[in-house]
Amino acid sequence: MKIIDRYIAKKFWGPFIFIISIFAVLIFLGDSLEKMRWINTYGTTLALVLKYSFLTMPSWLIQVLPVACLLSALFVISDMISGGEWTACLAGGFSVRQIFKPLILCIFIIAAAGFCVQEFFVPDMSKKAELTRQRKIRGEKDWYFNVQNDVTLRLDGKRVLFAKTVKADEGLMEGMFIDVYNDNWAISSQISARRFVWDEGKGVWVFEDGFIRHFGKNASIEEESFEVMDSDFSVPPDQIAVGSAKASYLSISDLLRRIKFLKASGLTSYQEETFLNAKLAAPFATVIMCLLGMPFAIALKRSSKLLNIVAAIAIGFTFWWIVSMLTSAGQSGMINPIVAGWLPVGLFAIVAYVEFKILRI
Repeated sequence: MKIIDRYIAKKFWGPFIFIISIFAVLIFLGDSLEKMRWINTYGTTLALVLKYSFLTMPSWLIQVLPVACLLSALFVISDMISGGEWTACLAGGFSVRQIFKPLILCIFIIAAAGFCVQEFFVPDMSKKAELTRQRKIRGEKDWYFNVQNDVTLRLDGKRVLFAKTVKADEGLMEGMFIDVYNDNWAISSQISARRFVWDEGKGVWVFEDGFIRHFGKNASIEEESFEVMDSDFSVPPDQIAVGSAKASYLSISDLLRRIKFLKASGLTSYQEETFLNAKLAAPFATVIMCLLGMPFAIALKRSSKLLNIVAAIAIGFTFWWIVSMLTSAGQSGMINPIVAGWLPVGLFAIVAYVEFKILRI
């Protein structure tokens, strides 16, 4: 790396650490103050409220990361212009792109680090935050993530499972039955059980306390009861997609498992596929947003840093608005989830390209 590259990169990291720290403090204080009402509502403690806010903070920081990068880059460019360093670099034979290069490299590093935090830290911390809220703050001791009532799942082409309650985290289904259909899609038999339990040793789900009905001709029915009976359903509990599907709770690998299960069960996976594509596009969105905003500092020349801050915030809010609108459309199935996740990046990339061309950068 050239001396000038190291110099510009060094100028970037100071403002970035300062800005992301300010964002972290504001997010933590703002969220904590907003949640103070829980102390009166649920009779909880200040320590638990602060713990919840701390655990949710990484999820919020990932969302403001692009704006922090853009503000840092604008600060560096504005500082170089006002100090005469920008003019000196251009006079020394450096192009605008060469000056931008170390800034973009720093932003790539931050985007990659943000992606790792999004995948390996945010899901666990978000889940711990929700457990803290439900069990300790609200006092719901039996609350679980992967719990859903009145579940219908297609096991294969001829079997459909119905369950009153599915507790995937416990490997338990209650009040369940399986309808087995023949080639004419008439019910040929039905397995009903009080409990359907995952047996880790056998690697299958086991029926407990139930009976089998066989439906014959002329509406005849034969029944045989059982206490315990193995099934051939071998999907592990952690791969059964029930309960809340919130982006901050799920990593890319979690989303891929949910999508596979939902499709195999004949259920829609628009929400999960939209989340997946949005997560994959997030690092590129950070870089593209910065490329879109950095030329503003050149175009505005010696304008105040406040104007650059306003420009960065305006770009950030515009991007978030587009992302929010397309995400909602993707989750509802109005548009393809791939389009919902990647279209904001594509649109901003085109705008950034045109901007670079107009400014001849």
